[in-house]
Amino acid sequence: MKRALLFFALSAIILQAGLASGTPEESLDLHSRLVSMEEAGKPEVFEDSLILSAKGPWRSVAAAFESEGFSTLHPYERNRQGVFLLVLPLPLKARSPIAYRLVVDGAWIVDPLNPMKAETRSGVLVSLAQVPYLSDEVPGRYHLLGEDGHTAHFLVRAEPGLVVTLAGTFNNWDPFLYEMEETSPGVYRLDLRLLDGIHYYAFYYHGEAHWDRLNEERATAPSGEVVSVLHVGPRPKLAANKAAAPAEGGGGH
Repeated sequence: MKRALLFFALSAIILQAGLASGTPEESLDLHSRLVSMEEAGKPEVFEDSLILSAKGPWRSVAAAFESEGFSTLHPYERNRQGVFLLVLPLPLKARSPIAYRLVVDGAWIVDPLNPMKAETRSGVLVSLAQVPYLSDEVPGRYHLLGEDGHTAHFLVRAEPGLVVTLAGTFNNWDPFLYEMEETSPGVYRLDLRLLDGIHYYAFYYHGEAHWDRLNEERATAPSGEVVSVLHVGPRPKLAANKAAAPAEGGGGH
């Protein structure tokens, strides 16, 4: 019974990390890593996850992070070897290192197995975990829609010095209306506020239409071209990528 409970607990934190990485194979590797750990150690980066570990005669271990104002406790789970484990997805575009403290049986301490420590401006001693910079400019991670739910942040990487435009159902597929700005060599951006609905779109350069490589949802237009699909507002019941993209429709402003 205890092993079953442990498996479900570990599966929960593994699932959280697996959703961030977007690959089930990595979740299985992470699971194997967690269940096989016999000793605790300093913070470890595994795939796209941060593993914190502790071991001792404690009832409970949790971690609190400076980025959250030390206001949220993230509880560790213990594997069959008695190692307390906490797995968190690596934060996107975060500055390294990450500052944290442990709460062991209610007592606040620094991580005894982590030699990297620092003092905050308020004089609090914290532990530091080095993490790699994790870009959001990959499929499955990039947030195309902004926090308002209507402003789309379109992004294209191509050769420098091109004229790159955006067209879709929101502008009747006019390939000249929206020209993207080259904000750095080979990086083209355009922010566009869209109305609720399903929007089909593509980027145009080199005289051809290109789907959005940061957006995993696509459809086939009546012309046979593959275009990208963006949902704004409530999603419909049917998956949009199962239907052909209409020639025109939708709206933007």
